[in-house]
Amino acid sequence: MPTIVFLSALTFAFWFYYVYYVNPDLYTGKQHHFVFAFNFGISTVVVACPCALGLATPTAVMVGTGMAASFGVLIKGGDILERVNHITMIVFDKTGTLTEGEPQVKEVIDVVQKFKIPVSQE
Repeated sequence: MPTIVFLSALTFAFWFYYVYYVNPDLYTGKQHHFVFAFNFGISTVVVACPCALGLATPTAVMVGTGMAASFGVLIKGGDILERVNHITMIVFDKTGTLTEGEPQVKEVIDVVQKFKIPVSQE
């Protein structure tokens, strides 16, 4: 793994030097030269050591569920984190479940504003 990180850093350094000093007019699409070089470095890690992605995914799920737990939200699995992106409304009664079948609105909370969630403009 240290060798792969070294080769990735070397790849990044080469492309960074190349696009800034050797050929600054190189077409990099809409990417900044730094991002262009950084993508080559990351690609080197992904190709040479796909196990890094195998470790990163469970770690990201663990961090996501841990942060949710700090806000009092318990999440059963990682697939829920993928589906939560499409939720627009959650309805609870005072116990946190819909038990009576006739919920009444007691309070409306804007979770985006309360938890300072960045909203992407897609």
